[in-house]
Amino acid sequence: MVGEVGELSEIFQWKGEVPKGLPDWEEEEKVHLGEELSDVLLYLVRLSDVCGVDLGKAALRKIELNAIKYPKPSSE
Repeated sequence: MVGEVGELSEIFQWKGEVPKGLPDWEEEEKVHLGEELSDVLLYLVRLSDVCGVDLGKAALRKIELNAIKYPKPSSE
């Protein structure tokens, strides 16, 4: 999995700030990105299965913890 994350990070290594939607990226780059993201996701799903972790529940719990740790600023 570390190797796959490394391959994913290489895609962004020299890109600098990346705007939403990747408007300056070639279609081939976007396809490659999708492939590498998928590789990481598949390894993560397999790892969570082997470890007996319900990834959906764990992610929701983490979102809840982050909301407590980093509350939205008050608009008052």
